[in-house]
Amino acid sequence: MDSIPSFAAHEPSSEQLSRIAAQLLSEAALSPHGAVPAPLPAAPGAEAVLPATTAASAGSTGSLPVTPAAAFTHHVALPAQPFTPSIQPFAAATATPLRTASAPLEDFSGLRSFVARIRGSDAFARQSPPFDAPTTSAAAGFGVFDVDAVRRDFPVLHQRVHDKPLAWFDNAATTQKPQHVIDTISRFYAHDNSNIHRGAHTLAARATDAYEHARRTVQTFLGASSPDEIIFVRGTTEGINLVAQSCGSLLSAGDEIVLTELEHHANIVPWQMVAKRTGAVIRVAPIDDRGEVMLDAYAALLGPRTKFVSLSHASNSLGTILPVELMTGMAKARGARVLVDGAQSVSHFPVDVRRIGCDFFVFSGHKIFGPTGIGAVYATSEAQGSMPPWQGGGNMIRDVTFEKTTYADPPAKFEAGTPNVADAIGLGAALDYVMRLGRERIAAYEHDLLEYATRRLTAIDGLRLIGTAAEKVGVVSFVLPGRDVIEIGKALDREGFAVRAGHHCAQPSLRHFGLEATVRPSLAFYNTRDEIDRLAAAVDRIARG
Repeated sequence: MDSIPSFAAHEPSSEQLSRIAAQLLSEAALSPHGAVPAPLPAAPGAEAVLPATTAASAGSTGSLPVTPAAAFTHHVALPAQPFTPSIQPFAAATATPLRTASAPLEDFSGLRSFVARIRGSDAFARQSPPFDAPTTSAAAGFGVFDVDAVRRDFPVLHQRVHDKPLAWFDNAATTQKPQHVIDTISRFYAHDNSNIHRGAHTLAARATDAYEHARRTVQTFLGASSPDEIIFVRGTTEGINLVAQSCGSLLSAGDEIVLTELEHHANIVPWQMVAKRTGAVIRVAPIDDRGEVMLDAYAALLGPRTKFVSLSHASNSLGTILPVELMTGMAKARGARVLVDGAQSVSHFPVDVRRIGCDFFVFSGHKIFGPTGIGAVYATSEAQGSMPPWQGGGNMIRDVTFEKTTYADPPAKFEAGTPNVADAIGLGAALDYVMRLGRERIAAYEHDLLEYATRRLTAIDGLRLIGTAAEKVGVVSFVLPGRDVIEIGKALDREGFAVRAGHHCAQPSLRHFGLEATVRPSLAFYNTRDEIDRLAAAVDRIARG
C-alpha cells in the first residue's frame, strides 16, 4: 500500500471544499457509473421540501407546511382507524433555491445548514431559541413541535426505573416504538398472517400486498427511483454484508477499498473479510480532533485502484455528520462504487439517495422507531446488474433444475427464503409515522435539543466531550476524569437514565482520542429539555463524587 501523507488536524475551509468539489465532481460525468445526480423533485407521497418561512407579523416564529395525513395510504388494509400523529396545523410558505455539492455553503455551523443544503432552505440558519426556552417550542421557527403529544404515542416511555421516571437516552443503540407500529404488527398477526408470493388464497394476497406496500414506502422515504431498488434485509449489518460479499467477488488483488476512521465495526469487518479473500487493500481516511473527516486526506486516497468507498452518513460514537454528497461525488469521479451507512442518519434528518448519488444506502428499522430484525438496502438498478446473489434458496429463483438455476430479477434475487413479513410491514408503519411528523421539523427540534444538551453537559467541571464536529446528530459522548464509564452508566441507571457506556462498536474512532470507551447519551425527538436538565444534574453529582 502506498504511504499516506501526514495531514495536520484542521477544519477545511469553504475554499478548499469548493476546490476539491470543482476538480473532482466535474469529472463525474465521465465516470463509468454516470454523473452525480442533479437536484430532483421529491418522490410522490414524500413530505414537502422545507421552504423558508414567511412571517405573518412582527415577531412571528413562522410555520412549516406538512403533507396532510389524508395524503398517505395505509400499510395494512385492516379494520383500524387511520393513524394521525398529534401535529399542529401549518401555514404555506415560499421555497428557496437548492444549494448543491458543487457550490457548497460557506456556513458549516450546524445541522440547520446541512438540512438547508439538501432540502433547499436557508431557514435553518436562524438563531437557536434562548437557553431557557420551553420544551414545547416552535423549534427555531418551524411551528410548534408538541413533544408531550408525541411522547404519548410511545407507551414504553411512561414507566419508572428504580422508582425514577425513565429517560431513554440510548437512541443510537435502538429507538422506542410508537403505538402505531406496535398495533400494525399485531393486526397483521391477528388478521393477515401468511407467507407471501405464490399463494392462491386471500390471506396470502393481503400479506403480499402489505409487504410490497412497505417496500414502496421505503422507496418514497429514501427518494429511490423504483421499489425494485429496495432490498429487505435483517438490518444495516446484514445489508453491508450483502453488498460486500456480492460486490467483493468482483474485486482483485491490489484493488482498494476506502473507509473512514469513523466507521462502525459493521462497516469495517465485512470489508476486512473481503480483503482477506481477494487480496484487496483497505485504506482509511483519517479524522481530525473534532471528529471530522479530513477531506484533503480522503481525496489523496482516491485513485485508479479505488474500487469501493463505504462511508457512515453519521457516526454512532461521535455524532459527526459526513458530507456524503461531496464524498460520493469525489469517489464516483474516480469510477468507484459507493455505499452509505445510514443507520444513524435516517431518523434525524431528510435523506434523498438520488441527491447523494450513492450506489448503495443501508439502514435498520430499529434505529428509526421500527421493529428489530428488519432493514433495507437501496441498490441502484445499474449496480444490481453486476451483482451475483449472495444467498441461495426459495423466492430468489425463476427456474431450477439439477443442472442450472435461473435467478429472479431484483429485488427477489437478493431475498432468499421466507422474508420477515410482519416486521417489514412494521418498518413501513414506522417510516409513515416519521414522514407524517415531518423530517425537517424533527431535524430542527433535535438540533435545538442537541445544542441545549451540549451546553448543559460541557458546563460540568472536568467533563470532556468527545466529538465536536460542526455538524452532528444528537450524540453527546463524554468521559469524566477518574471515573469508569461503566460505573457512570450504572449510576445513571439508578437515576432512571438509559445511556450506553462502552466502545459502541466503533473502537477506531474512540482510539483516535486515546479512549477505549465513553458514556453516550443519544437523543431522539421524544426527548425533552427537562430530561436533559435531570441528566446534567445527575452527571454533575457523579463528577463531584
